[in-house]
Amino acid sequence: MPVAPRAALMAFLARHQRFLLTTHINPDGDAIGSEVAFARWLRAQGKQVRILNDSPTPLAFEWLTQDDPIDVHEDALTERLFSEADALVVLDTSNRPRIGRISFSLDRHAIAVAIVDHHATHDGFGQVNVVEPDKAATACLVFELMRAAGSPIDTRAAEALYVGLATDTGYFRYSNTDASAFEMAAALVRLGVDPQAVTTRVQASAPPGRLRFFGEALTALEMLEGGRLAVLEVGPDAFERHQLTGADTEGLVDMPRAIAGVELVALFSEGKPGRVKVSLRSTGRVEVDQLCSRLGGGGHPHAAGVLLMGSRADVRARILPELSQLLAALDAAPARGAAGA
Repeated sequence: MPVAPRAALMAFLARHQRFLLTTHINPDGDAIGSEVAFARWLRAQGKQVRILNDSPTPLAFEWLTQDDPIDVHEDALTERLFSEADALVVLDTSNRPRIGRISFSLDRHAIAVAIVDHHATHDGFGQVNVVEPDKAATACLVFELMRAAGSPIDTRAAEALYVGLATDTGYFRYSNTDASAFEMAAALVRLGVDPQAVTTRVQASAPPGRLRFFGEALTALEMLEGGRLAVLEVGPDAFERHQLTGADTEGLVDMPRAIAGVELVALFSEGKPGRVKVSLRSTGRVEVDQLCSRLGGGGHPHAAGVLLMGSRADVRARILPELSQLLAALDAAPARGAAGA
């Protein structure tokens, strides 16, 4: 009989000793929070753990890594860490290209892979794949796994899990905020999380340049399709001028969802020349995950993205007609459950 994914993961963790953890490019709060909590869980079991990501940790989440440092990909470092590990756990994505340059090492090393994720569109490239799209955040999965294992959750792990839950539910504003999300938040508060302090540390960390960057992008906001499609665009010059990285666009794509009549928001973000991150958001009636999945990305029905090569003009020309078709078919398209950003 096939083994249930969660049971298979527990067996996977038991039979390996030296772990490498990673997540998607431009990691968000759920990615970083899940990694930190998972690492602390494994270390409590006496396992050896390193965390390695393609992209740097955003400033808003660096405080979580004080005792659990996260390495950033460099060719020699990545090769060494892969050679030292006997298992890789990928968190908050199950789409291999989304782990960036780290994916190339999978072709050169015979390493066991497990996936822990909550995105609806996935490749499931691990030997073990725990992918549960009904969860509000990957942090919810990690929390439930830790509790099922009887593992103690210390204050820092609880804070990391809270960051993952809160950021992926838009601080409990998105439609993926269900009763279990509130129950998890309450449990984490009982474990010592101060929601106000954690929220302040995450949200009050932006440099002045990030606000100016947002201001420039919002000033150039385009309203298309009779006001139903909001389009934002930022290029390498803006990132360089304000000394920011791709992760610093977090939250920008969500802002136009507040405009009356908007059904879709598209952000074309070119942090490095020729690499355009397309972030799509729906206000609830249009699903965008299948479009992104078809192009090599993924996400949730109402919040998804994909990284495409080419100029912003070329990528816009590829994506905007697709969005127009989604809007044209709006009345005929059945809606399904949304997830957070």
